[in-house]
Amino acid sequence: MATAVLTLALRTQEDVLLTRRRARDLAALLQFTPAEQIGLSTAVWEVARLAERRGEVELAVVEEAPSVAVRITVSGVPRSVLTVAAEGPRLDLEALGRLVDRVEARDVNGNAEVRLSASAGPDAWVPGVDELELVLASLTRHDTGGGGPGILDELRQQNFELLTTLATLREREQELTRLNAELGDTNRAVMALYAELEVQAAELRKRAESNASFLSHLTHELRTPLYAVRGMTEAILRDNEDTLDEGLRQDVTLIDGAMLEALDLVNDHLDLAKLAAGTTTVRLSHVDVADLFATLRAILTRLPSAPGVELVFDEVLEVPIVRTDSFKLSQILRNFIVNALKFTDAGLVRVSAHPIRDAQAVRFQVEDTGPGLSNEDQRRAFEEFVQLGAERHGELRGTGLGLPLTRRLAAILGGEVGVQSTLGEGATFSVTIPCAYPSPPPDGVEPVDT
Repeated sequence: MATAVLTLALRTQEDVLLTRRRARDLAALLQFTPAEQIGLSTAVWEVARLAERRGEVELAVVEEAPSVAVRITVSGVPRSVLTVAAEGPRLDLEALGRLVDRVEARDVNGNAEVRLSASAGPDAWVPGVDELELVLASLTRHDTGGGGPGILDELRQQNFELLTTLATLREREQELTRLNAELGDTNRAVMALYAELEVQAAELRKRAESNASFLSHLTHELRTPLYAVRGMTEAILRDNEDTLDEGLRQDVTLIDGAMLEALDLVNDHLDLAKLAAGTTTVRLSHVDVADLFATLRAILTRLPSAPGVELVFDEVLEVPIVRTDSFKLSQILRNFIVNALKFTDAGLVRVSAHPIRDAQAVRFQVEDTGPGLSNEDQRRAFEEFVQLGAERHGELRGTGLGLPLTRRLAAILGGEVGVQSTLGEGATFSVTIPCAYPSPPPDGVEPVDT
């Protein structure tokens, strides 16, 4: 609801200045901030001076719960001052919009009527009906007395407001200059720190590359003596089967097993080093899962296992042809099967394959009846150098690199690995491989058709 407080005719320059003063006084009575008072009075003066000798000004209070607004309407403004191509004085409505909250202009009887609205803050005074009469009395109490002293007072007030605004702007400019200088110093410090971190990162990369290179060369050189020792133990066990006593046979068998585990560690580390070295080549071919299982069965059934542990390959039914790298897929499955045989003391190790995702992928599973894995072991099963079940067996069974290698190989083939287990009831390791090799290939992988 809008309530008119005061109406003034604009006939002389004194009326224009009086309008400016009354707008500021009304804003002060309603507890506008000093900056809001200056903005409103300046906007009113800019419009009223263009309506001199013909216009009229109405000051009103508008209730806008929970606060109030001042609405000042100036009529009799020449329409020409609102056009962009106007010659002479021109009223910039966009600039006025930066001084008050809302600016509206419309045609009335051949002239323009401009309405300015400014809302008070949440702490402003909201007058009632009786209090509005006191506001009116306060605004009309001032004696204009022919305009002399009143005009001078208003001009002094206007100059004071302008000087105050300029001083405020100067302070803000100085503050911005100071902040810019501080920001520049901070940026320079950050750049220096960034450069230092880059140097340290380069040194760390260089050290890591040197360590990886040293370890790769070392493991590569270790393979020759390890193969030699294992060849000697196999020859001793083969050629002296009838002459070795039981104690010596067990010692040689223990040495042979230790050499085998050492070779597994060396080979797994070299495979991981090759994958981390750069672009990996994937040799694509059409893999028949039944043929793959037949080859694995011929190789792995001769591996040593606990007495009574049976290695079973399920019959392959309705499994589509898979276009992938047969060697890397075989390496993943061999790793799963060897691990299962190591950890299974009784029962069986079952290998199976099933189509999933509407025959768009194949899931290979290796299920054992071993001791199973705890939830913590399942979460870290594919981390490097993790010895699964070492706490329960009291010994390190496995290299700790085989399962991380299977995860890397599965990612290269566009697949993923997983594990499901219940402690005491065995574990099932799986790898899911898409039937069609993904395009585009994973980063760092170069597929080659064979």
